[in-house]
Amino acid sequence: MPDFLLPASATLGEGALLTLIVIVGLLFLGTLGLSLYAVVMRSLHMRREKELAELADLWLRPVLGAVADPEQIPAVQRLVEEEDQVRFLNFIIEYTRRVRGTEREVLRDLARPFLPAILERVSARGTEARAWAVQVLGTLGLPQYEREVIDALDDPTPLVAMIAARALARRDTPQYAPAVLSHMDRFGGWSKMFLASMLAAMGPSVSEELRSMLADESAAPHIRAVMAEALLLQGDFLAGDPAAEVVRTSGDTELLASCLRLLAAVGRPEHAHLVRSLCDSQDPVVRAQALRALGPLGDTEDVPVLIEAMDDEDPWPALYAARGARDAGGRELLAGLVASGSDVARLADQVLHEEDGE
Repeated sequence: MPDFLLPASATLGEGALLTLIVIVGLLFLGTLGLSLYAVVMRSLHMRREKELAELADLWLRPVLGAVADPEQIPAVQRLVEEEDQVRFLNFIIEYTRRVRGTEREVLRDLARPFLPAILERVSARGTEARAWAVQVLGTLGLPQYEREVIDALDDPTPLVAMIAARALARRDTPQYAPAVLSHMDRFGGWSKMFLASMLAAMGPSVSEELRSMLADESAAPHIRAVMAEALLLQGDFLAGDPAAEVVRTSGDTELLASCLRLLAAVGRPEHAHLVRSLCDSQDPVVRAQALRALGPLGDTEDVPVLIEAMDDEDPWPALYAARGARDAGGRELLAGLVASGSDVARLADQVLHEEDGE
């Protein structure tokens, strides 16, 4: 404590005590200030929650009425004050997730006049604000605000870019497939099956573009694997040839595995020789998927190879070999293995009793 704050007659011990008292007092005042701040913030939060609840009560019945009778849309829009437009959009977006078809179109019509109120948020500094604005525009504002949503695919934050991609990748908007596919390299860290599901949901109208990217050797192997999985989810029978070409030329484990899975579902017997060439691959993942695909693509001559592969030291190739033997017409041989009590008897019994082949 500075000397000029101490009385002239104060001893060293008294000075230390006064210093401690001042410090405790400052800490108390700081704690009191934080407590008051917390009380004020909680009060403001509760007031906002109350206001939102009151607005929801005001809007709910009219909105549901407009969904049933679109002629009521103008009357509902007149209920929304200028300062409540953003809140109304937030209210509408929650209901949009629960409906489809004409009901969703009604909600879009309800929201349309208020969308300009959030345009500036698309370029806001905060990630959360940008993400929310892109989600609203992508859900309620297409095609009017398609430029803003497409531009968000280049957002510096991958989460915002993904929100834009999901908004564009819908069955009723296949025209946005080129924009989404051209930005797939941004999503290399996302789950392959999540991305495949997103693309497959766009429907068969985009299958040709998926096949084209699968065949594109300049694309990253991970992205090409996503295309293969998306085509598999779509059950696209025209994907057999590009998948076979990948199997013939690629050495990437992930891409090979995905294309072998695709061939197992949509391949043709003439693709079997490519699959056979990988049944003894040193990579257990590739070996397993090749053995899996050989079952539906091969014939009875492949059964002995598949039976032998049931002794594979890795459990997955062994399992897929057993399934392949069953699918290639080797049920009798598998039944014989069960009766023999050999080392693979239990595995043979398992695949013979599986439902639907899996």
